[in-house]
Amino acid sequence: MLVGIVFLHSFTAMLSRMMYLMQIGLSKKDVGFMVRRFSPLLGYSIKNVLMPKAEFLVDVMEKPLSDLVDYPRYFSYSLEKKIKPRFWVLKGRNLECSLKDMLNKNDEEFAAEFMGVGRRLASPIE
Repeated sequence: MLVGIVFLHSFTAMLSRMMYLMQIGLSKKDVGFMVRRFSPLLGYSIKNVLMPKAEFLVDVMEKPLSDLVDYPRYFSYSLEKKIKPRFWVLKGRNLECSLKDMLNKNDEEFAAEFMGVGRRLASPIE
């Protein structure tokens, strides 16, 4: 009996996350595709993870929800420690890129690609 209650609770929680994603404008097909690509998505809190990150994406970054379908791992990154700082760096440099290009790099790779850190500014003297 307890196993059934736990299963029902888990199923209800996953369903509520799927419903939230559809309520913000994603289709059932989009949500299914996202879950197939990144199944931990259904374990995230709506209030603490999905909602604030989706709102930041749309309201501040001015990106379409379809970007989430292309890169559902966006939800796995820290909003305060990774998403916002990198977005503000790109915005300050007037650069645009995909969510994957923005987030799927370590700090050194991001700095080299988008901030010019670690690149030679001139060729060495021969």
